[in-house]
Amino acid sequence: MIAVPRTCTFETRKVSSVDPKILRKEAITSTPIGDVWTAWTTLEGITSFLAPKANIKLEAQGPYEIFFDPEAPLGFRGTEGCKLLGFEPTKILSAEWKVPPEFPNVRRQKTRVDIYFERVEALTKVRVAHSGWQEGEEWDAAYEFSDRAWDLDLARMQQRFSSGPIDWRKPYVPAWHRLHEQRIRDHIPVETPKQRLQ
Repeated sequence: MIAVPRTCTFETRKVSSVDPKILRKEAITSTPIGDVWTAWTTLEGITSFLAPKANIKLEAQGPYEIFFDPEAPLGFRGTEGCKLLGFEPTKILSAEWKVPPEFPNVRRQKTRVDIYFERVEALTKVRVAHSGWQEGEEWDAAYEFSDRAWDLDLARMQQRFSSGPIDWRKPYVPAWHRLHEQRIRDHIPVETPKQRLQ
């Protein structure tokens, strides 16, 4: 059993529920809250549903590096260099976050992820608030990517608790996610003949 600090409060904050530039997601599982907390805060837990490799240390300013692509060159694997900003066991986990390398200007600046854990009757609710978004085309594209990515991440968390750890050689992708149309990032709308006449 891993010894977990009782509490560590530093740079934690509540995210405003009215800020439209905060990406919000939630999922519910019947798994006890302590087990869900462990899944998000330990190496064994995070690699069972979020990514194949990670570097996590649950302490003040400890690393919270999630390696979504561990075979990529150094600096392109995931959230390298990100740290924990604060936590209260089984209640909230706050960390710096980076978007994927295909958004280089956004990736240079870290965003923030606050993950809230709440027991609701016999269920555990996990709420994600991803903040720190700025204005601009690349920021908007990174936001859209993250919107879909968090849906997948939370679905994998639910799958992990219902069927066991994700097999990273053939990771679980829900059918609804496969059907989601991917937008082309640099797509320029084509003017139709009808639009030209107007």
